[in-house]
Amino acid sequence: MNILLLPGWGMKGEVFTPLIQALQPSHVTVVAWEHMHDVNHFLAKAKDALTVPSIVIGWSLGSLVALQLAMHEHVQALVCIGGTSRFTMTDDYPIGWHSRVVERMKTQLMRQPEKTIQSFIDMLWGEEEAQPFRYMHHHIPDLLLGLDYLLTTDVRDQLQQIDVPLLLIHGERDRICPPQAAQYVYERTNHCTFMLMPNVGHAPHVTQPGTCAHYIQTWLGGEKND
Repeated sequence: MNILLLPGWGMKGEVFTPLIQALQPSHVTVVAWEHMHDVNHFLAKAKDALTVPSIVIGWSLGSLVALQLAMHEHVQALVCIGGTSRFTMTDDYPIGWHSRVVERMKTQLMRQPEKTIQSFIDMLWGEEEAQPFRYMHHHIPDLLLGLDYLLTTDVRDQLQQIDVPLLLIHGERDRICPPQAAQYVYERTNHCTFMLMPNVGHAPHVTQPGTCAHYIQTWLGGEKND
């Protein structure tokens, strides 16, 4: 079966290379968030790529898109890595980033793009996980639209309608999407398995691709891990 891969904010499709090598799937489709038109283009691009029955794996921003796709006829199962159903806090959702922090990040991207991007990369890691990271593109218009997508997208109301198997893989030390975001999804969905990885940050598929692949393969084999 095809695997559709949806990367995180500003990420090249190659960010999934370690996971692909560990999973060794027969067919893979990777969506890249480049040359974006507007915030609606994220979901539209994913839908355009979803042409055959697929397991959809979304990381970070890609997890929001994956959850938006949940009711699509070709979605057979969902995997959210470092995922969330809403990126920013609200009065009734005290999980995630303050919207003003994201707005400030947009301003910083225009003023000091290299410094802002590196600061974000530094936040990907848990303790002693940091490594050279070549998977982020520097196309500022796409990055700004990605932040707008994170500011505006909210799939919380759709969670109870998800009827396909859902696997959540999350790092215990995630500083970008806190583990509580995955817990929130887990408590409001059916057919859901939640794997919390100790001492791991926001990119477990990069730092521990073998473990992530094992979780996915075991889960697809019908064994619950939670």
